[in-house]
Amino acid sequence: MRIVFNTSPLIFLEKLKYLDKIFDVFSEVIIPKAVYDEIRAKNDKSSKKIAELINMGKIKVLQVKVNAEEIAGLHKGESEAIILAKRNNCWVALDDLKARKVARSEGVKVIGTLGILKLLKELNLAEFESEDLFKELTRVGFRIKKELFFEIFKE
Repeated sequence: MRIVFNTSPLIFLEKLKYLDKIFDVFSEVIIPKAVYDEIRAKNDKSSKKIAELINMGKIKVLQVKVNAEEIAGLHKGESEAIILAKRNNCWVALDDLKARKVARSEGVKVIGTLGILKLLKELNLAEFESEDLFKELTRVGFRIKKELFFEIFKE
C-alpha cells in the first residue's frame, strides 16, 4: 500500500514516536515538494527526524507540476498531496477536514493521524490505551473533541 503524506500527520506521528512504524504498513511513503519545504522551514526535533528519513530514502519527495494552490483554497501542501495521491492511485494522509472532503470528492482514499494510529494498533505495531493516547495527543497539540476520539477508538 502506497501513501502520500501532508505535513501534520508526519509531524504528529513523529511527536508520538510512531513515525518509524509506518514503513511496516506502507510500501512507499511519498511527500510532495511543498510538504518537504514546510518541513525544511521548521527547525524542531520532529522536522529533523523527518528530514533524516528523507535523506535515508525512506520518504520520497515528488514534484507536482501544476499550480496546486488552485484546489478549493487549500494550503499548497494539502493540494499537492491530494494531486499526487490521485495521480499515483494511492492513499493520502490528511488531518484537515476541508482537505479530507476535497480529497474524497476527487476519489482519493483518505486516512489521517488517528486512522494510522488505529491501523498500527490493529496490526499489533503499536500498543497504547485509548485514554493515554488521548492525553498524549493533547500534549503534542493535536486537536479533537474527546467524544469523537473515543468513538474512533472504541474497543
